[in-house]
Amino acid sequence: MTTFHALQRTQERAGFNIKRSARFVSNALKRGMTADSFASVERDYLNSYGFVNGCRAIAYNDFCFVVSEDNNCITMFALPKWFGKKRVFCGKQKIRDAKKYSLSYISSDQVDDDFVLIT
Repeated sequence: MTTFHALQRTQERAGFNIKRSARFVSNALKRGMTADSFASVERDYLNSYGFVNGCRAIAYNDFCFVVSEDNNCITMFALPKWFGKKRVFCGKQKIRDAKKYSLSYISSDQVDDDFVLIT
C-alpha cells in the first residue's frame, strides 16, 4: 500500500502516470534492496534515511523508497549517482577509468602468446 504523497512524488520524480506509479512502488516493496544488502557506504546512506520513526529505506531502480513499519510507502527520491557503483583503487589512488587502466597495465604473465601489447 502506498500513500497519496508517494504516488505524487513518483509521478513528479520518475515521470510516470498514476497507474504506473502504483505498480512501480509495489515492485519496489517486493524487489527492493534494504541496507543489509549493500556495502558500508551504501548501507550508511540508507541507514541515515531509514530507522527514523520506525521507517526503513529501500533502494530500487535508482530510487530510494522510505517505508513505514506497516509496509506503507511514505515517499521516494532519487539516489545519488555514486550509489551502487564500483570504486576501483590502485593503492590509495582512485582509478578514473578502470577499463583503460586494465588494458594499459596488464601483467606479462597474464598475456597469451598470440596477444601483442603495443605501447
